Amino acid sequence: MTSPTYQRTPLDKRPDFTKILCVAGFYCIISGALNGVAVQELGTPVGYTSGGMVNSGRFFATGNKEAPKILAMCASFYCGGLIAGMWPSGCDGDHIFEGRPSPGMILSAAMIFIGAYAKKVLNRPTFCMQIWALAQGLMNATSSSFSAVPMRATHTAGGQTDAAISLGKAIVEWWHGRKPACQRKVYLNAICCAGMILGGMLAGKYHKKFGTFSALVPAGALFMSATLLPKMIAPDEPPKKQ
Repeated sequence: MTSPTYQRTPLDKRPDFTKILCVAGFYCIISGALNGVAVQELGTPVGYTSGGMVNSGRFFATGNKEAPKILAMCASFYCGGLIAGMWPSGCDGDHIFEGRPSPGMILSAAMIFIGAYAKKVLNRPTFCMQIWALAQGLMNATSSSFSAVPMRATHTAGGQTDAAISLGKAIVEWWHGRKPACQRKVYLNAICCAGMILGGMLAGKYHKKFGTFSALVPAGALFMSATLLPKMIAPDEPPKKQ
C-alpha cells in the first residue's frame, strides 16, 4: 500500500504560518544548544560545514593533525543529507505539521545521545564529533524537506541571504510606490536567528553544570519535537489528498 499524497502549499499561502515560525524557532534553539555544547566539548560546531572546510584547508596547509578529523566531520554532515535522500518517507519535513511522528528527527536525537555517551563514558571525542555532525546533517536535511520552504534548521546563512534579497526587493518596490511582495521569509529567518542565539545562550548556561551530558537537553527536545509536538499542533482536519 502506498502512502497518501497530501496537498501542500508554499509558505506565502500557508494558513499555519505562526506554527511554522514556532517550529522553526524551536528547531534552531535545539541546534544552537547542541552546537554550543560541541564548541565547549570538541572545539568546533558540528551543524554546518563552511567553517569546517575552511579550517580543514588551513590545518592541512599548516600540518595540523586535526585536519582529517574536521574534514571527516564535514563528510558526516553531508551523509546526513544522503540518508534523507535515500529515506524520503522517514525524513519528510511535513510530518510534524500533519500530525505524524518524524522518524528522521527521532534518529537524529538518538545519534546525539550516542555521541554524548561516546564522549563522556567511552572517551571517544572523534566519534562524538562525527556522529553529532551526522545527526545535524540529518536534522537539517529533514527540516529542509519541508514543502512550504526549506527551514535549514542547523544554520542561518542561506536563510539570511534569501531574507535579505527579499527585503531588498521590497524596499525597491516601496520606494517606487508599489506594494511589496509578502515578506514571510524575512520573519522566518529572524525567528531562526533568534532561536540559534537563544540555543547558544542556553548551552553556555547548562554546560557549566552538566558538561558533556548537557547535550541530552537538545537530544530530548528534538525527540519531543518528533513525537509529542506533532500531536500538539496537528491540524483540526486531516490534510486533503490531491
